[in-house]
Amino acid sequence: MKHRTFYAVAAAAVLTCTAGCTTAYRNGQECKAKMVETYPASQPKLTYEIPRVAYQSTRVVVEGSYTKKIPPAGVTPIKTTSVQVQAAVECTFEGDTLKTFQWLTPADLAEKYPLKPAAADADADTE
Repeated sequence: MKHRTFYAVAAAAVLTCTAGCTTAYRNGQECKAKMVETYPASQPKLTYEIPRVAYQSTRVVVEGSYTKKIPPAGVTPIKTTSVQVQAAVECTFEGDTLKTFQWLTPADLAEKYPLKPAAADADADTE
């Protein structure tokens, strides 16, 4: 009889402890999906890293990069140079709800998607 109570309490404790672990994963995946969604199709292919999640998954940063080809400066094209360009986005969450989204780098995307609440995005789209 005593063992059943112990096992029931242990199972409840395990479920309670692991329930909050999925929030960080979901918020990280949602932020990464938003990054991919807002990345222009005209740009080179974006590669991204594992999302970095802050304490209690309230802030998520997803970093990535893409290769940009730079033509030679001279008249005769000798060799095209490739440069890795860093890209990063930041999302803040309130629980499971996306609160803000912004591009941190590159500068052209940071200007296009400045820090603003997600609710304001929905209001601006309907107008």
